[in-house]
Amino acid sequence: MPTPIGNLEDMTLRSLDVLKNVDIIYCEDTRNTSKLLNYYDIKTPLVSYHKHNEQSRSEEIIDKILLENINCAVVSDAGMPSISDPGQILLEKAIDRDVDIEVLPGASASITALVRSGFDSLQFMFLGFVPRKNAEKNKFYEQIKNATMTTIIYESTVEELSKFLGSRKICVLRELTKIHESVIKGTCAEVMEMLKNETVKGEFVIVIDKLIEEDEDIDVKEKLTELIDDGISKKQAVKIVSDLYDLKKNDVYKVSLEL
Repeated sequence: MPTPIGNLEDMTLRSLDVLKNVDIIYCEDTRNTSKLLNYYDIKTPLVSYHKHNEQSRSEEIIDKILLENINCAVVSDAGMPSISDPGQILLEKAIDRDVDIEVLPGASASITALVRSGFDSLQFMFLGFVPRKNAEKNKFYEQIKNATMTTIIYESTVEELSKFLGSRKICVLRELTKIHESVIKGTCAEVMEMLKNETVKGEFVIVIDKLIEEDEDIDVKEKLTELIDDGISKKQAVKIVSDLYDLKKNDVYKVSLEL
């Protein structure tokens, strides 16, 4: 089940009920999950479940469920297990052994960042963390460079991205849902300028606007009409279309006057 990505109050009532009533909670770091449980006065025992012991713990969890009839919950430090966090191995093993699984909805840094960025969310690609090895990293960035849909990644540097993306727009979101949450949007060069006097620290997500093919035939009037017909105001439709296709807002506004 997911846990808050920052604000401890971003827990569903259903998730709290499960945490209170299961026999054991498996978590990435017992110290971090203890803070959440203490906040809600939950006394359920904690056992570590992280990337270094995921194989053995997965077998242990399944055996407890099947052989001892024990109810277990699995959480990550923040967000949804198996999304750039431990959990995938357990799911695969559980499905293979016909273990009853229930996935609860909740907080997700990637989806929260996508929506907040304002970029096209009809189609998007989540790539997770940037690889550490240079060869893999270059392939990773090339994939983003050629992506014709919005892309979400965790923890990169804008300077690295700028070498591949040029004038593409990005949105850097730091410390989502926390006290010092910040959102910076613009081209890589613009974002670097805004960040140059800041100490870049904390957890952050970068959302990258999709590649617009140079020969793509953009019917601005048709897109504006479509948005307005869906109940969006003309002013907001102008902003959406200008952001979506990297067009000057004044040019899109002039087209809107013809509607």
